[in-house]
Amino acid sequence: MRSMIVVLSLAGFAACGLALPASAAKTKMGCQVGKEVWNAADGKCVPGKSKHAGKTASKAKKKQ
Repeated sequence: MRSMIVVLSLAGFAACGLALPASAAKTKMGCQVGKEVWNAADGKCVPGKSKHAGKTASKAKKKQ
């Protein structure tokens, strides 16, 4: 009887873990990374991309 309760409870926990959707990555302000940016004037996240998104560090120019 106890083993049946343990098995059912483990199955229930496993079902709950599989049913929950994965959470999206968020910034410190709570905006979704890559989809929303923080608008300080409105005080909330608005759709759009960061002006710094996709930029890479530029290589230093070599002296000739």
